[in-house]
Amino acid sequence: MKTRRFLVDLALMAAFVLLGWYCYDRGKAYDFIVQNTAYAAGAEKLSGMEAVQLTVDGGAPKTLYDGDIDQTVAVGSGTHELRIDVLDLDDRPVPGQSRVFRFRLRELGEKMTLNIPFAYKSGVAVK
Repeated sequence: MKTRRFLVDLALMAAFVLLGWYCYDRGKAYDFIVQNTAYAAGAEKLSGMEAVQLTVDGGAPKTLYDGDIDQTVAVGSGTHELRIDVLDLDDRPVPGQSRVFRFRLRELGEKMTLNIPFAYKSGVAVK
C-alpha cells in the first residue's frame, strides 16, 4: 500500500513539474533583433529595403526604414509567424508585396537576429 501511494505521489509531482515547465515556456517573452540593413553572404548581396512594416504573430505592426535596427518580442518558444509588408511613399502597404513565413527562435542563432531583406527574398529566417 505504501509503494502504491508513493508512486501516485511521484506521478502527481512529475505532472505538476511538467505543467509548470510548459506554462513557463509558453508564457515567456523572447526579445530578438530585426534589422533592415544590407545583407551579404558570399556572392549574394542585398541592400536594405526602403520601408517595410513588420507584424509578429499578429501583434502591433512596426515600421522599419532602410538602415533601421529594432527589437521585437515573441511570446513562447514555439513557431512564430512574421509578416513583412512593403510600404509605398505614403507608408501604406503595397498590394501583392507582402510575405508571410514561419520561424522558430532557435533558427535565429545565438545572436537572435533576423535580417529583413534576406527574409523577404528567401522566405526563411536564416540561411
